[in-house]
Amino acid sequence: MPTPQIARLTADFNADLITMARQHLAAHWGPENIADGDIVLKYFDSLRRWPTPRPRTVRQADNFLCPQEMEAGWELLRSKIVRGEDIRPHLGREHDRLSHLDGLLNEWDVHHLHLGVKPYFKDPNFMDRTKQLVFALITDDEFFAINIYPVHGKWETLDILESLHRNWPELIRGCRIEGVAGETLTIEGRRRLRNANTQTFTTVSDGTVYAPIGGGVACSGVSAVAVMSAASAYRDMKRLQVAVQEQIEKFLVYLRPRGYSDGMDLKAVLVGISSHGYKILFSDYGVQANVKLENEPAEQ
Repeated sequence: MPTPQIARLTADFNADLITMARQHLAAHWGPENIADGDIVLKYFDSLRRWPTPRPRTVRQADNFLCPQEMEAGWELLRSKIVRGEDIRPHLGREHDRLSHLDGLLNEWDVHHLHLGVKPYFKDPNFMDRTKQLVFALITDDEFFAINIYPVHGKWETLDILESLHRNWPELIRGCRIEGVAGETLTIEGRRRLRNANTQTFTTVSDGTVYAPIGGGVACSGVSAVAVMSAASAYRDMKRLQVAVQEQIEKFLVYLRPRGYSDGMDLKAVLVGISSHGYKILFSDYGVQANVKLENEPAEQ
């Protein structure tokens, strides 16, 4: 009896990843002229720029002070955060462009948000622009309000990092650097470094040294975290291609009753990514499968 031929997988998961990333950016950011080679990088960069709407607990630093004229705006923003509403309208308008480079976010993982209480007359997609902003580090579940600063002159102040270190040391402990000297820069010095897409280790008042909490930037000025995430995603696409081919007999059990014959090429398309794995669609047969990649072996 002849041995059944092994099905040959025809797929381009890299191309599928690019398509999915472009669709996400188009839906959330509008059409932008981004080359295929940059689209996945821009996708990961976008995730850091726009906190996903979800309920968060608000934590205020020990010296957080809201000026009286900003109380209504802070209360409105705070209520949106707690209820899980979209806070994107409070972000800077420049954040609506993926080409914008945010040194504060890239170096210290800190967002700045306006405290307007009504739509901005020049662009109703945003709230009124205010002369004072709340600076905050935002995680999946919490909003760490550092303080309210004037719109000009505070983007590089060491007060920001000092506050995070003093109030929530566990939050940034993973960025501590031992045995390496850091810098205590002036505002002007840090601004020059950011403008040159260069960051450094920073020493706070008690001598603790931190690497950039936001992950820093690549030489192009793009978030280094986004660069690493994109590279990791492409590596996973290669591993996924291998994993699907190696497990192909398992899928054929469901495909043969739908018309697949041994030896035929088998088309697969990546249609989803979640914490449970990668969703693969065998489009010719209407069968979807979930593929989970095993953890890569640790380097010896």
